[in-house]
Amino acid sequence: MSIVLHLFRNHLNRILSKKEIIIIAVVVIPVMIGVAVFFSGRMETKETVALVSEHVQSIPEDDRLHIEVMSEKPAISNLLLGKYAAIVEEKKDGFYEIATIKSETVKNKLEAFFNDNPMAANHPAEEAKRGFGTNILGFILMIVLMQGVALTILYPEDRALKTFRRVLTAPVSEKQYLLAQGIFTFVCLYIPTYLAVVITKAAFGVEIGYSPGMLAMLIGILAALSTALALFMSSVLERNVSMVASAIYVITSVLAGCFYSFTGNSQVLDTLCRIFPQKAYMTLIQGIENGSAMLEYKGQLIYLLAWIIGLWLLGSMITRRKMKKEIY
Repeated sequence: MSIVLHLFRNHLNRILSKKEIIIIAVVVIPVMIGVAVFFSGRMETKETVALVSEHVQSIPEDDRLHIEVMSEKPAISNLLLGKYAAIVEEKKDGFYEIATIKSETVKNKLEAFFNDNPMAANHPAEEAKRGFGTNILGFILMIVLMQGVALTILYPEDRALKTFRRVLTAPVSEKQYLLAQGIFTFVCLYIPTYLAVVITKAAFGVEIGYSPGMLAMLIGILAALSTALALFMSSVLERNVSMVASAIYVITSVLAGCFYSFTGNSQVLDTLCRIFPQKAYMTLIQGIENGSAMLEYKGQLIYLLAWIIGLWLLGSMITRRKMKKEIY
């Protein structure tokens, strides 16, 4: 363990000399998270629906929906951008057609609501709206994933400068090196992220649906996942690690529902999205925010743990194989 601690101190001393990384990790990212928490806590809770109709007097009402009436149908891209939860278009026969990226259940409830079937509607916005906490942690998830790669910069740097091979000539294994790098990345991710959320929550009285203790656990899981992914990506890729990893994170995070839920519209897409660890994390945090206990999501917890351990082991195996082939 003393070797791991020595490597950790070495990483800390070296990263302190990289002022741009320190500024981003300690100032920029926490400020972004704080701003997200602050403004999300003050956003209007109603879902906005675009209603394309010429009959203003026939607009239905619901306290969970903000209905914007317009004569021309807005671009479908507004759904993806989150401007509207749905676009409702009145047809010539008086029937309302719904376009949404929400689940099929939400679509059916909106159809029932606008087509005068109150029993089937049963609060059309009920499933469409996610809590502040889920939205905030969904945003933080992608930021922390990308920041994890940035904080693992010393690993590819050591390989490029041949320092990595020299380090391993000492009584240090690749597992010890990766463990030290992993602990360093985790600590640098966890502390600023947690403090940013908790301080903003306390200072501005923003209620985001989680206690400080629960936030500590959820952000800990997120930081561990980000660390494991960063180590794996850095082991697999030789160059442009940050750029490639960030692109992958953005695409998979969007599909996993970190910003909006895409599930319920396609069985194939649903199955694909469930593969991503971000999807398991989003399911976990949304369930907890809605009042469920964490242990009710044992499947998601085990799945995330499997990803974390599996990625670390794969990164170690790939590194060892490349060492034997003298790639490093």
